[in-house]
Amino acid sequence: MINDPVLNVFVEETSERLGSIEAGLLRLEACGEDCDDALIHGIFRDAHSVKAGANLLKLKNIESLSHKLENILEMIRKGKMAPNDQAITVMLETVDKLRELVENITQSDSISIRLHEAMLNMVIQKAAEAREEA
Repeated sequence: MINDPVLNVFVEETSERLGSIEAGLLRLEACGEDCDDALIHGIFRDAHSVKAGANLLKLKNIESLSHKLENILEMIRKGKMAPNDQAITVMLETVDKLRELVENITQSDSISIRLHEAMLNMVIQKAAEAREEA
């Protein structure tokens, strides 16, 4: 246990939200573009909450990854990209990385997130290119 009650609450709540995001992404993978909007909105809200909490606590790596995750979910939510297999896989990998960061909360800003940032940026870039071609 960490000797900071605020950090402990963040870890507990974020762990629950990451589980909810993962479950939501797996449902999104199964139903694709035929998913209920409420599912996508729920996943987005959880990602937003993780980002906001990390911002308040100055946890820059958690904030950065959850912000990029939120950006992809926003694009899906607004119909600017389809929830394709690649995007879902990258988002699930990001949830796993976020879990690692949360489990090592006091060292989270010293753990490299470059690979995951690059994967998320690639998904965002491909969606932008697809919109330009359309």
